[in-house]
Amino acid sequence: MKIIDSTVVNKSKFVNVVAVRYEDQRGNLKNWYMVSRGEQPKCISGNVGHPDAVIIVPYHRQENKLVVIKEFRIPVGGYQYGFPAGLLDPGEDLAAAAGRELYEETGLDLVRVYRHSPAIFSSAGITDEAISVAFAEVGGTPDTCRNEDSEDIEVFMMDRDAVRNLLQRSGIVFGARAWLVMDAFVSMGKGYLTGEGGL
Repeated sequence: MKIIDSTVVNKSKFVNVVAVRYEDQRGNLKNWYMVSRGEQPKCISGNVGHPDAVIIVPYHRQENKLVVIKEFRIPVGGYQYGFPAGLLDPGEDLAAAAGRELYEETGLDLVRVYRHSPAIFSSAGITDEAISVAFAEVGGTPDTCRNEDSEDIEVFMMDRDAVRNLLQRSGIVFGARAWLVMDAFVSMGKGYLTGEGGL
């Protein structure tokens, strides 16, 4: 397999549809259509180590609870349970973006980032969007008064039993990473979130 070049097929403010010309294993030239946040996809730029966005997994230490949001998501036509998230601004570091997005979406303050993932890919079959998952301690009282008009968010602080019950309910839509994190929290407790070990 060899990537040859790319062409932007459709450009918009937040995403571009890109045709990537490549050579398959038998030497045939083909096009792969994908969505990219940049005009030059990561398969051309080689910038695979830089996240476009951050997902914050907020642990409220004072309440001893995981912070979960329910947000209306246009592509699924309804509400999805997950975590606060957002795009990194140009030149912005991960902790700054995490704190900004956390505050805008939940009204909570970032106390510290326990750890974060490297740039990981959301759905590599269709997009080169990379995210980093930041496990964080947060404080304060939730409120959503800073949500943008396009954000319909409800904030929940949940203990392990509440998260377990949520995961077992039918008809609930989850973000893929959020479901995995919630399942690990139910199995391993706060030590999974904080990196401190123990239940």
